Amino acid sequence: MNGLFLVDKPAGMTSFGVVARIKRLSGQKCGHSGTLDPMATGLLPVMVGRATKLCSLLTGGQKRYIGTLRFGIETDTGDMTGKIIAEKAAVVDKAQFSALLPAFTGTLTQRPPIYSAIKVEGVPLYRHARAGRAVEVPERTVTINRLKLLSFHAERAEATLEVDCSKGTYIRTLFSDLAAAAGTCGTMTALRRTRVGPYRIEQAVPLEELMQQLERGEVPPALISLEQALAGLPQYTPEDFFATLLRNGCAVSIRKLKDLPSGLCAVYRRGELIGLGDQIERDGETCFQVVTHL
Repeated sequence: MNGLFLVDKPAGMTSFGVVARIKRLSGQKCGHSGTLDPMATGLLPVMVGRATKLCSLLTGGQKRYIGTLRFGIETDTGDMTGKIIAEKAAVVDKAQFSALLPAFTGTLTQRPPIYSAIKVEGVPLYRHARAGRAVEVPERTVTINRLKLLSFHAERAEATLEVDCSKGTYIRTLFSDLAAAAGTCGTMTALRRTRVGPYRIEQAVPLEELMQQLERGEVPPALISLEQALAGLPQYTPEDFFATLLRNGCAVSIRKLKDLPSGLCAVYRRGELIGLGDQIERDGETCFQVVTHL
């Protein structure tokens, strides 16, 4: 079994826990790209078998979230799983809050929450936090492509937003920064991921449904094959002689190859996917080589 599952992760499970369950029942190497916090729900792409080599490629694109921000409280985790460490009057109106959003689109600098999986000195930040160790949290640059206010409830001091962002963006940090700009504090009360790269939540299968199919020994119909997953890339089928060389790891001068696409492409030999190929420099000459064998 090789391919990609689009899982609708339930609340209360870690992303690692989802992967572990699929690995146990499928008997295949598994991995995911793009961790979802335990409290979050939504789209979690899980790669199975040879597809684990493609984690970054398949899911490294833009992500979309729908989250709810509650004004007036701050927790140590940035969400409702943590302890409340501050409370402040939440006098925020819709017009005032909407006017802040353009300043939080584009390229931003974020300081991730202390309760996160980012490693400092080789140790995840959340472990430093649980041990009570004070460490410097490194800033990172992220991109917010779109920030849309979906609803605003002044009586509940809550706002729900849709966020299109780059990989590595922490919505908890974004919401905390938005609340601070509005003159109060805030924490995230709900989060659902609805898009990862080209994949959308409507394509996802509930985890329990997938588990039932795997327990029956079935190949779930939701499995996206390697060929389907790479359909967005240019496809290249060289002459059989050169295809054999490429499959065996050789680099071939681009002068010898016909109709070679520019950039990364999926390489086939007699209809069989060999891997991903790209141009490289070898001894002063531009060559083509399979850079990821599948």
